[in-house]
Amino acid sequence: MKTMTKLLATALLTVSAPIMVSAQVGVAPQPTLQRASTLPAFTHPQTVPADLASVDLALNNTGSFQGRFTQYGSDGSVSSGQVHLQRPGRVRFEYDAPNPLLIVSDGVTLVQQDRALETFDRVPLAATPLHYFLKENVRLQEDTEVIGFQKLPTQWRVTARDGSGEMAGAITLVFDASNLALREWIIADEFGGQTRVELSDLRYNDRLDPRLFILRDEREDRRDRRRR
Repeated sequence: MKTMTKLLATALLTVSAPIMVSAQVGVAPQPTLQRASTLPAFTHPQTVPADLASVDLALNNTGSFQGRFTQYGSDGSVSSGQVHLQRPGRVRFEYDAPNPLLIVSDGVTLVQQDRALETFDRVPLAATPLHYFLKENVRLQEDTEVIGFQKLPTQWRVTARDGSGEMAGAITLVFDASNLALREWIIADEFGGQTRVELSDLRYNDRLDPRLFILRDEREDRRDRRRR
């Protein structure tokens, strides 16, 4: 059961998300990934605890944001759409047409809907890498195993994985060095693949409609009506 949950969690956020893409395949390698790979895992080891505390504070001061996202798959595929995030635990990724995917977390369960196939897939939010920075009180040093912290002139990059070993892979959070605003994240799976999600046009701490984070399976609603 745990294996199935982990596989589904990986699929939701890495492999299966770009099933249909809204841009052409064949994207050039991302320069930020290449540049960071030439640096040591910890560029400033003496200041890591204080730097992590600053990152935690920045995340905890971000109650919500909404804007655009662009997702780059390790196979060169690209897709984009609207993102709405409300901490703790709530997020909505609405992919642009023709991509049929909608991914919603209500704070407990992450649901992926494929409108074309009329499917719903569910995993606990806590079984996904997104759980770490959607918590009400983010504490990366206590809740994860931080395996990298790179401070570049324009960005800070924090790489963490599940310290318990229950979840495979790792997540890298990329922040603007000037204000520690979250700009992107990279999810690396256990097979060596990477999915990068870049954020843009963000508006912070707006009041978001709570209905954005509710996704019901219409098939279940129809079955319930028939039973009555």
